[in-house]
Amino acid sequence: MKKEFYLSTAVYKLDELIKLVGYKPKSKFGGECTALVVEQQLRECEAPKAILNVRINEILKKIEKELNSNNSDSEFFRNCRDVVANHVITPPSSWKLKPKIWNYQLGFLASLVNNVIKEEKAPPKENLSHLGWIGNTGKRGNFFVKMTEKLEKDDYIIHKVVDKTGNRGWFYNYKMKDPTRMNPKIGDCFLMTATPSRQEISKYDGGKHTYFNRITVLENKGSE
Repeated sequence: MKKEFYLSTAVYKLDELIKLVGYKPKSKFGGECTALVVEQQLRECEAPKAILNVRINEILKKIEKELNSNNSDSEFFRNCRDVVANHVITPPSSWKLKPKIWNYQLGFLASLVNNVIKEEKAPPKENLSHLGWIGNTGKRGNFFVKMTEKLEKDDYIIHKVVDKTGNRGWFYNYKMKDPTRMNPKIGDCFLMTATPSRQEISKYDGGKHTYFNRITVLENKGSE
């Protein structure tokens, strides 16, 4: 039977259960998943009014901040946002949490509460405020960088680099000015000519990244 619960009360129960036994998604745990267990708890002892305390207020603020962060364009994230919040057009335009949630929507809320708990348990993030961009957007130039990582996907490779001050960049494909010379490996320093095409903030750690295109490696100096 369809039933609405106070969103803050649901958050209280979800936070309590996830911290006690961990998060259990329905895709793996079926009827024993976090959302259904909490739904049963709420049906058995529904609070007469919304539960609001320091802890719950903190979680609600973090969820609302995430909903307004545009950190994810995934369909699941958009569904989460549509379920638990309303889009308020009155300036400044933003997403505001709803006061209540339907029982069949608790799975989306459970995922958002779990994200908050995971973030709280994560080790402190490195302070990256000192990092800047590499070059100027649209202005082609020469850049001396070091390759720090190569992420090989099914049909492409992401090359991550840093300059001498630690500023970060990345690109997909490149060519060698002299094809007979050795391609850069992880740890190699090289001079490239490239165009900074896009400068963005990483959704993972908040650090700055410069995306390059039309890369030609002029000279590979090798590892330090």
